[in-house]
Amino acid sequence: MSKSQSKGFTKEEELLLQDFSRNVSTKSSALFYGNALIVSAVPIWLFWRIHMIDVYSSLILFTVVTAISTYLLAMAYRNTKFTLKHKIAVKREEAVTRDLTKKLADDKKMSKKREG
Repeated sequence: MSKSQSKGFTKEEELLLQDFSRNVSTKSSALFYGNALIVSAVPIWLFWRIHMIDVYSSLILFTVVTAISTYLLAMAYRNTKFTLKHKIAVKREEAVTRDLTKKLADDKKMSKKREG
């Protein structure tokens, strides 16, 4: 066991694990809830302006349904973010591996030239 394994994760490993965890930052969470609120409030505008329904008579119902749909959409956005980050990481893995092997091969060529 190395020192980093006996003490826990290194700072870089903790950052990497944090990037691919299901937890989201406060900023991301606020963005998700803001977007979800906009999407959830659009039907109220449609009922009010297009269908000419009196919003004030059904205000409690609209508020409850909008709050529930906002929460559910924010959770869906959170899950989608995790899934998309994972797919992007898988796609980038091949390119990063290719670049690293190319760099390693170039380093080996340079060391052979220096020896020769």
